[in-house]
Amino acid sequence: MASTTAALRRGQAARRIRRAATAYLFLSPALILIAVFTLLPFGEGILLSFQSWDGVARNAPFVGLSNYSKVIANTVFWASLLNALILGVIGFVVGNVLALAMALLVNNRGRTATFFRIIFYQPNILSVVVVAMLFDWLLEPKIGIVNRTLALIGATALQHNWLSDPGTALLAVSTAYVWHYWGFAFLLFLAGLQGIPSELFEAAAIDGAGTWQRFRHITWPQLTPVTTIVGILTLLYALQIFATVQLMTDGGPGWHTEVPTLLIYKEGFEFNRFGTAAAMSVVFGAVLMVLSLLQIWMNKRFGAEVQ
Repeated sequence: MASTTAALRRGQAARRIRRAATAYLFLSPALILIAVFTLLPFGEGILLSFQSWDGVARNAPFVGLSNYSKVIANTVFWASLLNALILGVIGFVVGNVLALAMALLVNNRGRTATFFRIIFYQPNILSVVVVAMLFDWLLEPKIGIVNRTLALIGATALQHNWLSDPGTALLAVSTAYVWHYWGFAFLLFLAGLQGIPSELFEAAAIDGAGTWQRFRHITWPQLTPVTTIVGILTLLYALQIFATVQLMTDGGPGWHTEVPTLLIYKEGFEFNRFGTAAAMSVVFGAVLMVLSLLQIWMNKRFGAEVQ
C-alpha cells in the first residue's frame, strides 16, 4: 500500500514537472524578448546612471553618485516632476470622472449605445500629432476658436495666448491630454458596468433604493477592481506624458510645462549628458513605483470600506 502511494506521488510529481516544462517552453519566446528588450536595458540604464557618457565616446568613466547629486540639485527637474504630478492628478481625477460619467450614460441605453460609444471613444484613435495640432489651432491667439468665441460673447478681456501664458499653459496641455485619452478609461468602465449582475439592481429597486444609493452601494463597490486598474494606468500614462507636451509647448513657456520625460530626452539627446539623463530616469521610475504602490494600497483600503 505504501509503495503504491509513493508511486502515485512520483507520477503526480512527474506530470507536474512535464506540465511546467511545457508551459515554460511556450513562454520562452516572450520571456526572452522581455529579458532582451526590457530587463537588459533596465540594468544598463541603472549602470549608466553611475557613469559619465556623451553618447559618442568609447569610454564611460565611473563617477559614482555624482549624477544623482546633480539631479537632486536640479530645480528644473523637481519643477518638471511637480508639473507631471499636476498633470497626473488632472488626468486621474477629471479624466476618470468624465470617463465614468460617460460609461454610466451609455450603459443600458439600448439602440443609441453604439452611437455614443463611437463618439466618446473617437478621440482615442487619433494620433498625438493630430491632437496637438488640433489644440494648437483651437488655442491660437488670433484665429483660434477659443479666443474668437470669447470675442463673440463679449468676453474679450479673457482672450490671451493660452499656450504662452505660464498660468494657463499647463491647463491647456492637460485639457488636450484628458480629451485624447478619456476613451480608454471609458471602455474599461463600460465593460465593468456591463459585468455587474442586473439582479443586484433589481433587488435594490424592490427595497426602494434610489439612484445614488444604487451607485453608492452596488455600482461603485462592484467597480473597485476596474477602478484600481484604470486608476493605475491613467495615472502612470499622465505622469509619463511626452509627445503632447513636446508638440504643444516643448516645455515652455520657460519650464512651466516641462515634464520629466521631456527633460530626460533633452538632457540625453540635446545636451549629450546621458549619465545624468539615466539618473533622472532612475529617480523618476522610483517615484512612479512609489505612487503605484500607494494607489494600490489606497484602493484596497478605501475600496474595502466602500464595500
